[in-house]
Amino acid sequence: MVISAKPSSRFIRVRTFFSRQLVLVMVAAALFAILWVANVRGPGMSFVSILLYCLFIGNLTRPMMNRLAPLSSRLQFPWNWVAYLILLFLTAVAIASLTVVIIMAVYRIPIGSYFPQLWSAGRLVVVVVLIIGSIRHLYEESRVHLEGKNLELQRAVELGNTQSKQQEQELAKARDIQEGLLPKKIPQVRGLEVAAAWQPASTVGGDYFDVLKFSERKIGVCIGDVVGKGISAALLMANLQASFRAFASEEISPGTLVGKLNEVISNNIASDKFITFWYCTIDTKEDRLTYASAGHWPPILFHKSGEGVPLREGGMPLGIFPDRKYENGGFPLSSGDRLVLYTDGLTEAMDSDKQEFGEGRLLELCSRNIALSASELLAAIRKEVVSFCNGNFQDDFTLVVVAVK
Repeated sequence: MVISAKPSSRFIRVRTFFSRQLVLVMVAAALFAILWVANVRGPGMSFVSILLYCLFIGNLTRPMMNRLAPLSSRLQFPWNWVAYLILLFLTAVAIASLTVVIIMAVYRIPIGSYFPQLWSAGRLVVVVVLIIGSIRHLYEESRVHLEGKNLELQRAVELGNTQSKQQEQELAKARDIQEGLLPKKIPQVRGLEVAAAWQPASTVGGDYFDVLKFSERKIGVCIGDVVGKGISAALLMANLQASFRAFASEEISPGTLVGKLNEVISNNIASDKFITFWYCTIDTKEDRLTYASAGHWPPILFHKSGEGVPLREGGMPLGIFPDRKYENGGFPLSSGDRLVLYTDGLTEAMDSDKQEFGEGRLLELCSRNIALSASELLAAIRKEVVSFCNGNFQDDFTLVVVAVK
């Protein structure tokens, strides 16, 4: 047999009723003590009579107040209060009249004394009922108003949570789409090893890299950075990817390709946006690197000796001047060389003291690890930067390493 520990509704009503009576008894005792200290004496001023007044008034007034409030609440302020006070006054007079009759019957006071009794005790009852009724009505209105606001807030939070979950799902899909625009598998050619890492600061970002295999001896490598973060940067990154894939070929030079990209981007970008971009082709037969830059952070070509040469030559970022021309730059390559391409999310990563990782640390790190393979060097750089900023990147972070075997 199972006995429920939850009290029944009838028991709760009974307990509430007796609790209310106890409060009324305490009110009567307090009122009697005040009158006694004030030396107020007279008929009907005994504790029993005061207790009867409190019990009758308290138990009659509460249900009447509960019925008056809905009647007046249909009106707009201040007419709702005017209607409520008028109804409360009439109710108070009726309650006072009935209470006086009951008290007179209990004490067997002649009926001829009804009006004097009503005037002496009843007017006090009317004033008390008006005061208590007004306070209670104000409390109930405030409570209902707050409950309504809380309900609105709860609904707004629930709606916000729903929209937030939907937005998170949409952003997750957007990230999947954006990752699909990047190389799923880095193409390799004889004599080279290429490794890359991409990490947006938020769910989606504006960094872009690509590696195209034109033949068994020639590849194209690019890296780009859309100013800003989030959805707008991701949309521009998708536009950049589509345009690059459309123009890139073995025959077109880096300078010509970057010029074509600039023309397209300039016609499809807001005035406050731009894209930094760097593109190179590597011919393993001729052992030569040919590149063009559009305002991007200079990639660094490390020689086998550990010396690092930043490839700084280049033009303006994409999307600023539609007719800008871009020149080709070139370097010979030797076995053991390492080419490191990156976005500013790497060098601008900050530690707890707000110090940036910087190009100097990158140069020193790569020079020290020049003998590592492309994938090993990439892992070493990534580990060092993540440790430096404790994984708290403020901007998108992309890294590409090319090793000449």
